[in-house]
Amino acid sequence: MANPNVIILQDPQVGPDPTTMTCPHCHATITTIVENHPSMKTHLFCILICALGCICCGPCVYCVDSCLAKKHTCPNCHQFIGMYDK
Repeated sequence: MANPNVIILQDPQVGPDPTTMTCPHCHATITTIVENHPSMKTHLFCILICALGCICCGPCVYCVDSCLAKKHTCPNCHQFIGMYDK
């Protein structure tokens, strides 16, 4: 028998830009706040560039927007909503 108090939330589909949606935490209609964060891909690219002998260019990947993950948060309740990393 299913528990009627269980709420199942689907992962929201977010992209690289702010997304207008209903927050799954506070249920307000919001436009997400997007922050850039390094991901595993960013660290691996840095290590690869350094391993190929260009040590001074390795850290440059931390400044390239396409190498960073986009973290979406709610401006109302400040809860994490989703991550975009392509």
